[in-house]
Amino acid sequence: MNTVILTGNLGKDPEFKVSADGKGICNLSLAVGQRVKKDGEWVDGKPMWFQVKFFGVQAEKIVDKFNKGNTVTISGRLAQSWWEKDGVEHTSLDIYGNDIHKVERQEKAESAVSSSEAAPF
Repeated sequence: MNTVILTGNLGKDPEFKVSADGKGICNLSLAVGQRVKKDGEWVDGKPMWFQVKFFGVQAEKIVDKFNKGNTVTISGRLAQSWWEKDGVEHTSLDIYGNDIHKVERQEKAESAVSSSEAAPF
């Protein structure tokens, strides 16, 4: 099974574009913190960065609802892509998102955008 669940902070505002076939694509940059043991104590390490893509109507909704700095939980699947530029082959490991939930303080309600959601907000 190819399933990824990550919680982290958006490193920039979501970027929306329309593909050549007219489908919406939303790109997110997600920083996920790491805890490392240093001198016998757990401390915050450098974050790992993930590129996440959402598609279709869901992509449009994300752009309106999420911003840089939001803490979110994302579920999706890993997808690898390859391309050639200037004779050099490149590869990228991305996450194709299924669901995204805003993680807020306990007193606030949780926001969500799900690919299985049929009704608009």
